[in-house]
Amino acid sequence: MQVSIRAMRSEDADDIFEIVNQHAFRYWTLALPYESFDSIKTWLQPRSPRDLHYSAELDGRVVGASALRPFYGRRAHAAEFWIGVHEQHARHGIGSRLLAAMIDTADNWLNIKRLEMTVFTDNVAALALYKKFGFEIEGTHKAATFRDGAFVDAHCMARLR
Repeated sequence: MQVSIRAMRSEDADDIFEIVNQHAFRYWTLALPYESFDSIKTWLQPRSPRDLHYSAELDGRVVGASALRPFYGRRAHAAEFWIGVHEQHARHGIGSRLLAAMIDTADNWLNIKRLEMTVFTDNVAALALYKKFGFEIEGTHKAATFRDGAFVDAHCMARLR
Protein backbone atom coordinates (compact mmCIF):
# COMPACT_ATOMS: atom_id res chain seq x y z
CA MET A 1 0.00 0.00 0.00
CA GLN A 2 1.61 3.25 -1.17
CA VAL A 3 0.16 6.08 0.92
CA SER A 4 1.53 9.57 0.41
CA ILE A 5 1.27 12.32 3.00
CA ARG A 6 0.89 15.81 1.56
CA ALA A 7 -0.62 19.21 2.23
CA MET A 8 -4.40 19.21 2.19
CA ARG A 9 -6.00 20.69 -0.93
CA SER A 10 -9.47 22.16 -1.38
CA GLU A 11 -10.44 19.30 -3.68
CA ASP A 12 -9.87 16.88 -0.77
CA ALA A 13 -13.04 18.15 0.92
CA ASP A 14 -15.35 15.51 -0.60
CA ASP A 15 -13.24 12.59 0.63
CA ILE A 16 -12.70 14.18 4.05
CA PHE A 17 -16.43 14.90 4.33
CA GLU A 18 -17.00 11.15 3.89
CA ILE A 19 -14.44 10.33 6.62
CA VAL A 20 -15.86 12.88 9.08
CA ASN A 21 -19.38 11.56 8.60
CA GLN A 22 -18.46 7.94 9.27
CA HIS A 23 -19.61 6.42 12.54
CA ALA A 24 -16.07 5.77 13.82
CA PHE A 25 -15.01 9.40 13.38
CA ARG A 26 -18.13 10.76 15.06
CA TYR A 27 -17.95 8.18 17.86
CA TRP A 28 -14.31 8.81 18.78
CA THR A 29 -14.27 12.61 18.36
CA LEU A 30 -16.44 15.56 19.33
CA ALA A 31 -18.05 15.64 15.88
CA LEU A 32 -21.83 15.66 15.76
CA PRO A 33 -23.77 13.36 13.44
CA TYR A 34 -24.95 14.61 10.07
CA GLU A 35 -22.85 17.73 9.78
CA SER A 36 -23.30 19.55 6.49
CA PHE A 37 -20.69 19.66 3.76
CA ASP A 38 -20.40 23.44 4.19
CA SER A 39 -19.76 23.17 7.93
CA ILE A 40 -17.08 20.51 7.38
CA LYS A 41 -15.47 22.55 4.60
CA THR A 42 -15.36 25.58 6.93
CA TRP A 43 -13.93 23.44 9.76
CA LEU A 44 -11.16 22.24 7.43
CA GLN A 45 -10.00 25.79 6.73
CA PRO A 46 -6.93 26.83 8.71
CA ARG A 47 -7.83 29.01 11.70
CA SER A 48 -4.53 30.83 11.30
CA PRO A 49 -1.59 30.93 8.88
CA ARG A 50 0.31 28.70 11.34
CA ASP A 51 -2.15 25.79 11.00
CA LEU A 52 -0.99 22.90 8.86
CA HIS A 53 -3.43 20.44 7.32
CA TYR A 54 -2.35 17.08 5.93
CA SER A 55 -3.99 14.50 3.68
CA ALA A 56 -3.09 10.84 3.30
CA GLU A 57 -3.66 9.83 -0.31
CA LEU A 58 -3.98 6.30 -1.67
CA ASP A 59 -4.69 5.62 -5.34
CA GLY A 60 -5.87 9.19 -5.93
CA ARG A 61 -8.26 9.20 -2.97
CA VAL A 62 -7.87 10.81 0.46
CA VAL A 63 -8.09 8.05 3.08
CA GLY A 64 -6.89 10.05 6.07
CA ALA A 65 -6.48 13.63 7.21
CA SER A 66 -5.03 15.59 10.10
CA ALA A 67 -4.23 19.08 11.25
CA LEU A 68 -1.51 20.56 13.43
CA ARG A 69 -2.62 23.75 15.17
CA PRO A 70 0.07 25.70 17.03
CA PHE A 71 -1.02 28.02 19.82
CA TYR A 72 -0.09 31.71 20.28
CA GLY A 73 1.51 34.03 22.78
CA ARG A 74 2.77 32.37 25.93
CA ARG A 75 1.66 29.01 24.50
CA ALA A 76 3.50 29.45 21.20
CA HIS A 77 5.73 26.51 22.17
CA ALA A 78 2.72 24.15 22.12
CA ALA A 79 0.27 22.79 19.56
CA GLU A 80 -2.78 20.54 19.33
CA PHE A 81 -3.82 18.21 16.54
CA TRP A 82 -6.50 15.90 15.20
CA ILE A 83 -6.35 12.79 13.00
CA GLY A 84 -9.05 10.95 11.05
CA VAL A 85 -8.74 7.81 8.94
CA HIS A 86 -11.35 6.25 6.65
CA GLU A 87 -12.96 3.21 8.32
CA GLN A 88 -11.95 0.93 5.41
CA HIS A 89 -8.29 1.87 5.92
CA ALA A 90 -8.11 1.87 9.71
CA ARG A 91 -5.27 -0.05 11.35
CA HIS A 92 -3.11 0.01 8.22
CA GLY A 93 -0.57 2.54 9.53
CA ILE A 94 -2.16 5.65 8.01
CA GLY A 95 -2.69 7.30 11.41
CA SER A 96 0.95 6.55 12.24
CA ARG A 97 2.12 8.12 8.99
CA LEU A 98 0.03 11.26 9.61
CA LEU A 99 1.19 11.56 13.21
CA ALA A 100 4.84 11.04 12.21
CA ALA A 101 4.53 13.83 9.62
CA MET A 102 3.02 16.19 12.18
CA ILE A 103 5.68 15.38 14.77
CA ASP A 104 8.45 15.92 12.20
CA THR A 105 6.99 19.32 11.29
CA ALA A 106 6.51 20.29 14.94
CA ASP A 107 10.01 19.21 16.00
CA ASN A 108 12.11 20.14 12.99
CA TRP A 109 10.32 23.06 11.37
CA LEU A 110 8.24 24.85 14.03
CA ASN A 111 10.29 24.26 17.20
CA ILE A 112 7.19 23.04 19.04
CA LYS A 113 8.12 21.69 22.46
CA ARG A 114 4.70 20.36 23.47
CA LEU A 115 2.11 18.47 21.41
CA GLU A 116 -1.17 17.81 23.17
CA MET A 117 -4.65 16.44 22.67
CA THR A 118 -7.54 14.81 24.45
CA VAL A 119 -8.66 11.26 23.72
CA PHE A 120 -11.58 9.27 25.11
CA THR A 121 -10.40 6.87 27.80
CA ASP A 122 -11.99 3.90 25.97
CA ASN A 123 -10.31 4.60 22.60
CA VAL A 124 -7.78 1.79 22.92
CA ALA A 125 -6.43 2.10 19.35
CA ALA A 126 -5.78 5.84 19.63
CA LEU A 127 -4.18 5.47 23.07
CA ALA A 128 -1.81 2.82 21.67
CA LEU A 129 -0.92 5.05 18.70
CA TYR A 130 -0.17 8.06 20.87
CA LYS A 131 1.83 6.06 23.41
CA LYS A 132 3.87 4.55 20.54
CA PHE A 133 4.94 8.10 19.65
CA GLY A 134 5.87 9.06 23.21
CA PHE A 135 2.67 10.73 24.40
CA GLU A 136 1.84 10.37 28.08
CA ILE A 137 -1.41 10.69 29.98
CA GLU A 138 -1.27 13.84 32.10
CA GLY A 139 -4.73 13.63 33.60
CA THR A 140 -8.32 12.61 33.08
CA HIS A 141 -11.33 14.85 32.51
CA LYS A 142 -14.33 13.20 34.17
CA ALA A 143 -17.59 13.35 32.19
CA ALA A 144 -15.72 15.33 29.56
CA THR A 145 -18.36 14.87 26.89
CA PHE A 146 -21.69 13.27 26.15
CA ARG A 147 -21.62 10.41 23.64
CA ASP A 148 -24.19 7.84 22.65
CA GLY A 149 -26.46 8.67 25.60
CA ALA A 150 -23.80 8.64 28.33
CA PHE A 151 -21.04 10.81 29.74
CA VAL A 152 -17.51 9.78 28.73
CA ASP A 153 -14.15 10.53 30.33
CA ALA A 154 -11.20 11.79 28.31
CA HIS A 155 -7.47 11.70 28.96
CA CYS A 156 -5.38 14.75 28.31
CA MET A 157 -2.16 13.55 26.72
CA ALA A 158 1.02 15.31 25.69
CA ARG A 159 4.42 14.67 24.18
CA LEU A 160 7.26 16.92 25.32
CA ARG A 161 10.38 17.19 23.22
